[in-house]
Amino acid sequence: MSRGGKRVGWLRRNGRALLAVLVLLPVTVGIMFANQWIRYFEEWPSRPVNAAVGETLEYGNARWRIESTARVSADSAAGRERDLPAGTDLISVTVEVDPTGTGPDGVPDLCTARLEESGGGTVTRSWSNGSRGALLGGAGPLLTSCSSDLSTRYSFEAEFVVPAEAGESSSLTVNIAVPGFLPEYGRFALD
Repeated sequence: MSRGGKRVGWLRRNGRALLAVLVLLPVTVGIMFANQWIRYFEEWPSRPVNAAVGETLEYGNARWRIESTARVSADSAAGRERDLPAGTDLISVTVEVDPTGTGPDGVPDLCTARLEESGGGTVTRSWSNGSRGALLGGAGPLLTSCSSDLSTRYSFEAEFVVPAEAGESSSLTVNIAVPGFLPEYGRFALD
């Protein structure tokens, strides 16, 4: 028998096994990647719960409301006092938190705040709360994020250093995420 005949015989004997490998390998890899993506999206804020300007939102173990928003230019006296980089603005958002419960550990929930710009033909951009790590000069707010020590109504001030043109032809929202309630997050429209 020739070499070609041996190969054809081997393929016939092992054809079903090869077909099973060709089908099962991509399916297995696909299932593994799908599971990883599902876990990733469950731990990432991906499902907004929207609140209009001035509206109170029940999310997590608290009621949330944007009390006020202020914008300071780097060229202003307040901007120079805070050492804002040239061409930027500081957007301060005061968030009222009214805890209605606690997390599974009996402690009020912590949160993260992000400012997001979208619409108006621009690419969606977002900024994290600059109070947490930015080296801004001057007197900043005392409370810059959620507190695990406060179980009664309180407010914190999230600060975002953004390009001066941010929000000119697009809309700005503040996104509040509580880790135990992801992938949902509160999205508050700003005026």
